[in-house]
Amino acid sequence: MLGKLMKYEWQSTWQLLLPANLLIIVMTFFACMTVRLRLIDKVDNDGIIFGAIMILVTYAGSMFVVMIGTAIYLIYRFYTSTYGDQGYLLHTLPVDKHHIIIAKVAVSTAWVLFSSFLIYLSVVFIFASEQGVIPELIDSMENIAEEFGGRPTFFAGVMTVVAFMIQTLARVLKVTACLSLGQLSPNHKLLMSFAYYFGIYFLQQIVGSFYYAFLGLINSKMELYYYGRPWEITLIASLVYTVAFYVVTWYTMEKKLNLD
Repeated sequence: MLGKLMKYEWQSTWQLLLPANLLIIVMTFFACMTVRLRLIDKVDNDGIIFGAIMILVTYAGSMFVVMIGTAIYLIYRFYTSTYGDQGYLLHTLPVDKHHIIIAKVAVSTAWVLFSSFLIYLSVVFIFASEQGVIPELIDSMENIAEEFGGRPTFFAGVMTVVAFMIQTLARVLKVTACLSLGQLSPNHKLLMSFAYYFGIYFLQQIVGSFYYAFLGLINSKMELYYYGRPWEITLIASLVYTVAFYVVTWYTMEKKLNLD
């Protein structure tokens, strides 16, 4: 049943999100050609310069629209299919709530990661189109890494990617948890979902502040200055939040479902 649910989620989302991500590829091609040919610097024709500027502006705008649009669509998709009119049918099916959550969260996370990966590659290609930028960028990153404890290793690179993936999963589950809590309200469900989201966000900031303050106190007592590698902190925090947000989503969907 889990496989069928995931297949249905893919079929319901790819028709909109796949063309949106293809837009990234198309706009990256035009932007790379504009930067590579140096149309703004080496051409005297005002019309060509204006067109080149518009291509770069459209490129930047398309990246923003795809990123924000994907997030908004996935939120809308989860809410309407789970707690909206479609939710009445979904929750009457003989399907375990864990399967519903896993299918929807897995597909949403995959789309977010896919879009993020394309945007990252797009930026790399743009920089690569400008001669000499990539080597300078690599040298700068290595200098920064040396200041913070040595050159980056393959293991650290892999763990950074893993931490980013778990962090993305935690963010998706954070949204599902807030939407699930919001539907408990008899009125203004979406408004309450936003309130829960910002409330949890501020709580996370407070927890993070207490963590660094506590760690700083320990370091001062033991005369140490180790706060952990960035990927370690991200991975541990993301795993904790992933479990917490999943439990909240499952509990409210299983025990406190309110579709009125």
